[in-house]
Amino acid sequence: MPATPELSSWRQRLQLLLESHIDHLKAQRLMPPLHSVVIEQGSQANCILLVCQGHLVVEHQRPGHPMRTLAEVGPGDLLGEMALFGAGEHSARVRVVSEVTELLSIERTAVLEALMFDADLTAELLHMSSDRCRQSNKLIGLLLDGLEACAANDSKTLAPIVEQLKGSTESMARAAELLNCLRASTDQSC
Repeated sequence: MPATPELSSWRQRLQLLLESHIDHLKAQRLMPPLHSVVIEQGSQANCILLVCQGHLVVEHQRPGHPMRTLAEVGPGDLLGEMALFGAGEHSARVRVVSEVTELLSIERTAVLEALMFDADLTAELLHMSSDRCRQSNKLIGLLLDGLEACAANDSKTLAPIVEQLKGSTESMARAAELLNCLRASTDQSC
């Protein structure tokens, strides 16, 4: 899903806040090669990553199923922030998909310490995390609406849902294809 103007401005403020803490955070600049994995699903979270340049994909795999692309991220996006809290384990894999990628790696303990003393930084991080949840909820809603439209044999409702899903990640575009196939098989069985 494309970034909204509001999300873009939040990303810029979060990036500025993180950069204002750069000396205290002891951040390291990383230049990972194309196709490298910078976060492994299930690994312990030792740092968060801020994307300065390049593009990456967030992928998830359930046992016995293929890897699924959940999101595409770029400059200004933060990676690994969900693992800052709770068990501290990454729930997804992150892989580099552009030739030139630059990341800022910040240790987990330094980020948590900065969050305790900077309410603005905490608010920005929470806003970004909330926005990601809203985007996920929207996609889940579209998928459920698409399934209902298929079950009701409602091509008129299904068409815009499929178009919206096609404009998202690779996995959602595949889901749109599957909804169309499901709709077509429903037509044939009637």
